[in-house]
Amino acid sequence: MLNRTALTPGECEQLDTEGYVVLLDVFTPQECDELGDEMDTAWEKFRLHEISDSEEGVRFVDNALYYSAKVQDGLLHPLLLDAASQMVGPRLLLNLINGRSPAAGAAGQPLHVLDRRRGRPFDKCNAIWCLDEFTAENGATRVIPGSHLDDTAALARMGDPMDAHPDEVIVEAPRGAVIMHNSHLIHSGRPNASGADRRSIHAAYTHPAIPTHYDWTALPPAIVADLSEQAFDLLGLREAALDVEGLVARV
Repeated sequence: MLNRTALTPGECEQLDTEGYVVLLDVFTPQECDELGDEMDTAWEKFRLHEISDSEEGVRFVDNALYYSAKVQDGLLHPLLLDAASQMVGPRLLLNLINGRSPAAGAAGQPLHVLDRRRGRPFDKCNAIWCLDEFTAENGATRVIPGSHLDDTAALARMGDPMDAHPDEVIVEAPRGAVIMHNSHLIHSGRPNASGADRRSIHAAYTHPAIPTHYDWTALPPAIVADLSEQAFDLLGLREAALDVEGLVARV
């Protein structure tokens, strides 16, 4: 895992003005394989295809932390936390973490979220862990730079949100990179026209005032036992006081 702990001034500037940045070599190839295997195992072992209501052709592991404590190392990577803090502020809460693997032929998404508030202060940001290379062919994420600050021009030039936008940028990234982007930025996944899956893990960090997408107190005891003190804080569970069948209080 990459040893760098802070963004460069140029990366901070790009996050601020364009709303996204690609951080290279955060995960090693071995770590990408291990994380991908964890998501694949969860999909098969827990028969998630029977309950997933995600997009057709996408293996979606809802609440990846429920199935694997290994994801905490990525969630707590100092470089990702620094990037999140640049957007949201120094106090962070994990909002969600999901495995997302569009298969070959999977459709894209409409540009979203079109009715979200723009402009500072920002309260949410996304981290896309590229377990496989993100290319134009396999459906790499598209963004409209600067739309997190003001969406007037972007919306005025938008037709069908499923269609290409004249101002969009396709964010290609090598395997092991992390795409950090402001959640207030207009963005979407694109169709996978390659012959292989595009594996990734998506996490979101928020200001503590924003309710979490998942109930972290419902994590299995075996997962909780493997969480670090820092992970406990990121999940907002420092104040938890549950019995031994649930979370172990760490106050």
